[in-house]
Amino acid sequence: MVDAAVLAKLEEGYAKLAASDSKSLLKKYLTKEIFDNLKNKVTPTFKSTLLDVIQSGLENHDSGVGIYAPDAESYTVFADLFDPIIEDYHGGFKKSDKHPASDFGDVSTFGNVDPTNEY
Repeated sequence: MVDAAVLAKLEEGYAKLAASDSKSLLKKYLTKEIFDNLKNKVTPTFKSTLLDVIQSGLENHDSGVGIYAPDAESYTVFADLFDPIIEDYHGGFKKSDKHPASDFGDVSTFGNVDPTNEY
């Protein structure tokens, strides 16, 4: 559960963002319904809150995206917000999509890529 001080900052920040002329993906996808659904959630391990996720976007209305994942669990706990932003930012990369496998060819053909042992 999120404490009262964090909730107050979230409510104040959301109101300012909603009233702003921000063009951020955060403003585009953080509807009141999604905000209300996520504002009391925390990640299991690191206890990251919605404020941790959106604080940059609440303070920087000129941000293009306005959202950061403070831990890996944020992508799941706050998926209602992350998923559409990621899909929009990457031009259609959906939650069900997977990165293609790496294909560097036959790595044995690379030879010695550091012949002077500098690295």
